[in-house]
Amino acid sequence: MGSAPMAARSFPVEARMAFIRTVDESEAVGEVKAHYDAQTERAGRVGNIHKIYSIKPSLLQAYYSFSRAVTFGATSLGRRREEMLAVAISSMLKCKY
Repeated sequence: MGSAPMAARSFPVEARMAFIRTVDESEAVGEVKAHYDAQTERAGRVGNIHKIYSIKPSLLQAYYSFSRAVTFGATSLGRRREEMLAVAISSMLKCKY
């Protein structure tokens, strides 16, 4: 494994994804439903990272607030440049997010 890129590593299928209980979009209520609705409106879908926190709404909100604070607006580059950098880095890393 070592320094091989993630895509080049060979993991058994059962080891590729951990099971984490989440709240499905069709079952969401209250804060979680409001968050899911906002994400769907903003991004067209609810990302898995948001679903991971869905069983504990206070963590969902804390994660989202923290993520927005450190991802965009934390530099003097301006939102447009920050987003361009995020896209470029994600592309280089072959990140699906």
